[in-house]
Amino acid sequence: GPMFGQLGFFNKFAGKEYEDKRPLQRYVAESKRLLGVLDGRLDGRAWIMGDDYSIADIATIGWVNNLITFYEARELVGFDSYAHVGRWLGAALERPAVQRGLVIPAQA
Repeated sequence: GPMFGQLGFFNKFAGKEYEDKRPLQRYVAESKRLLGVLDGRLDGRAWIMGDDYSIADIATIGWVNNLITFYEARELVGFDSYAHVGRWLGAALERPAVQRGLVIPAQA
């Protein structure tokens, strides 16, 4: 997860101004590697640990979702080539509790 945040810094925030693109390239490569590990894990499984939704899924959903939405790195990491991750994320985002958790209340 934190590797996706590093990629976000170098892709979307102040890091994008860095002339040296090696840090961005490093986090793109690591994010792709991690997505590959997750994709392999999800092959033949509904959820990260098997048939049941667990804390492993809860801890990972936000990072993966932010990678392709908030950090705007979907194309950069080739997200659509990770079919099992895409299926898993879609199923996770359909869960009512996840939908409620993604709503950020307005600040008073």
